[in-house]
Amino acid sequence: AFTLIFPVAWMFLNSFRSSAEFYKNPWKLPGSFDLTNYIDAAVNFSRRTRFGEFNLVEMFGISVILTIGGTLANVLSSAVSAYVVAKYKFFGRNFLFSLCIFTMIVPIVGTMPAQYRLMDALGLTNNILGMIISYSGSFGINFFLLYGFFKNISWSYAEAALVDGAGNAKIFFNIMLPLAMPAVVSVSVLYSITVWNDYVAPSLYMRDIPTLAVGLEYLVSEYQAEANTTKIFAAMIITLIPILAVFIAFQKMIMENTVAGGLKG
Repeated sequence: AFTLIFPVAWMFLNSFRSSAEFYKNPWKLPGSFDLTNYIDAAVNFSRRTRFGEFNLVEMFGISVILTIGGTLANVLSSAVSAYVVAKYKFFGRNFLFSLCIFTMIVPIVGTMPAQYRLMDALGLTNNILGMIISYSGSFGINFFLLYGFFKNISWSYAEAALVDGAGNAKIFFNIMLPLAMPAVVSVSVLYSITVWNDYVAPSLYMRDIPTLAVGLEYLVSEYQAEANTTKIFAAMIITLIPILAVFIAFQKMIMENTVAGGLKG
């Protein structure tokens, strides 16, 4: 725990110092909590692309939109797929489950060239909607965890609803999905962290609409050349705080439901 917490705490404290003070003594505590580095990193730094000029605040907004949209698309798609495979018997059901396991084995870099050609041909590059679509794949760890939860929900709830004339969609959205909500929230938080921290996909598909992760690369390149290390620390803290707060808020729910889902499945 110390080896994980100490570097972040050290970076946070040094983010309030000037670069000259940092290089003079990197282990000294800041004399005051000066926000100059944070203001400069958030407002004064910018990156120009063919779609305009983006500062760190605007990149933050793009990341928020992409994280919310990508998480909703992926979790809904995964929940529908996991529910159908877990609760309905049909030809190819076992094959779909095996395909899910297979996609978790294949490295993502192995599929990126084909995926880029497809997205480019469909005009989905440099497009937030295109990125959200790329995140909406229904197979992966989210499918696997939700499958375990749906598998262990009693089908008697659905049978009672069928007697009352409910359709399959109504059973899923009104009965099954609410029962699996703890697992849905857990995988949503975990996947939102993945999307927020994702650098590879946005740098490949949305180079001219930079997210915070991509913008951080630009900022590090620029400030390293100027030896503004403490401003880099401030930008990293800006990137880290939102998703860290979300994880801390849902930590107990994540640990309880992802472990339980894995054991039950």
